[in-house]
Amino acid sequence: MFKTPLSTVLLLSIMSLFVLAPAAGYAHDMTELARDRMAEGGFLNIMWTGAEHMLSGYDHLLFLLGVMFFLTRLRDIFLFVTAFTLGHTITLIFATFAGITANHYLIDAVIALTVAYKGFENLNGFKRWFGFNAPNLLAMVFIFGLIHGFGLSARLQAVTLADDPDLLGKILIFNLGVEVGQIIALMIMAVAIRSWQQVKAWPVISNACNNVLLVAGFALLVFQLDGYFTERRLSSAPAFEVFTDIDQVMGRLVPPADGSVTQVADVEVVVRNSANQQVEFLRTDGQGWFAFTGDSTATYQLSATDAEGYDIQSEVIMGAAAEAHIHEEGIHIPFYVYIAILMLLSSLLARRLETRQFSRSEQEPGKV
Repeated sequence: MFKTPLSTVLLLSIMSLFVLAPAAGYAHDMTELARDRMAEGGFLNIMWTGAEHMLSGYDHLLFLLGVMFFLTRLRDIFLFVTAFTLGHTITLIFATFAGITANHYLIDAVIALTVAYKGFENLNGFKRWFGFNAPNLLAMVFIFGLIHGFGLSARLQAVTLADDPDLLGKILIFNLGVEVGQIIALMIMAVAIRSWQQVKAWPVISNACNNVLLVAGFALLVFQLDGYFTERRLSSAPAFEVFTDIDQVMGRLVPPADGSVTQVADVEVVVRNSANQQVEFLRTDGQGWFAFTGDSTATYQLSATDAEGYDIQSEVIMGAAAEAHIHEEGIHIPFYVYIAILMLLSSLLARRLETRQFSRSEQEPGKV
């Protein structure tokens, strides 16, 4: 009976890092820094934003990893990657330029399904469960590329202006950055997968990893759908908008984002000091405004219940703006760098196991 404890655990750990990373659910989120880069323009700024977006897009990378699993020839890798690139380039350019978008949670939910689909197909699920062969893989990769490009477009539109005279140029440069990020990711995947394909345990490892890929896709699907319904629920309720200045706080209840009419006047606001649990009760004025004086070093929890029964909460950290620069100190290493290092280290382990297998076969030439 074949045993593969170390190799299987290592690859499963790498796959799990993709899934369990805190940032995984926010694979497409654009940071304020990315918005600044796109606004400032500049070839390298925009291209780096595109590359970083692909490298931190864990659902994109999981799908590409699934595509790469059984590709051994350079020609096949080039063919399938070209189909995926062509698909996401078409929707990225045209959807962004035309201003076509949709809720990003729903887009990412569909992308999560593509990840689950690839794991299911790699496990020969269509033949085993439904009795027929899977659809043409090249065509499916192209179609899924269109879907992934729509996801990229939705996020790009969040950091660009529709009336920007340089919009088309920015789209093209951003897409170039996406391709650079994709090539970097594929090179690392190819090295790791090719190394493990030479190991005797590869069928066992491949089966285990594709099961993880299938579960990861459905887990991301549930996460995105939960985000969608949570966002819809929150958009139907008022929200706190707060301004602080040393020890003074001024805030207001803002009507729901969905445009529904909700009373924000004469609503009770509970202000709780998180340190000593002291509570103060305020009431909003006719336009939803309220104010209070607090401890300049404290954190306060605000809560209220509107006329429709929605619970509204927010946190106020006094003096946070003055200390924001502290977060810029030190070196920040993106999570995808750790993933890349682990995958490359795993390839070294695979080569070591391959060498051991070769040595053992030379010592026992009579065994198959």
